[in-house]
Amino acid sequence: MTSGPNFPDQFRAGLVELLLWRRGVRRFRPTPLSEGALDQLLALAALAPSVGLSQPWRFVVVDSPERRDAVRGCFERCNAEALQCFSGERAALYAQLKLAGLAEARPASWRSSPTAQPARVTGSAA
Repeated sequence: MTSGPNFPDQFRAGLVELLLWRRGVRRFRPTPLSEGALDQLLALAALAPSVGLSQPWRFVVVDSPERRDAVRGCFERCNAEALQCFSGERAALYAQLKLAGLAEARPASWRSSPTAQPARVTGSAA
C-alpha cells in the first residue's frame, strides 16, 4: 500500500484557512463565471470521495429567471414550514439565518453536452 502525499505546512495552513472561510460565505458576486469555469468546478467536484465511487450527487444549474423564481418560491415555502418546527428564541434565531443566496447569486450558464454524464441537468432549455 502506498502512502499519501506529504503536504507542506504552508499548504495545510492554507487549506484550513480556505475551509474556515468557506463556512461563512453568505455574500455572492453578481458577475458571471468565466467561460469554462463551471465545467472545471464540476469536474473537480466529481473527484470528491464517495462510498464505492457512487457519486450520489447531482448538479443542477438554473439560469432561467422564471425557473429561478420557481426555485426561490419553493425554498421560501419549505423554509416557512421549517420555521414552524421552532418556537421562542430558537424560532427567532432560525428566522435570522440566511439560508439561500438565490436572489443575489448570478446564474451560471452551463449546458449539458451529448458526452456529459446523465446526472448533469441544466435548468434551462437547451
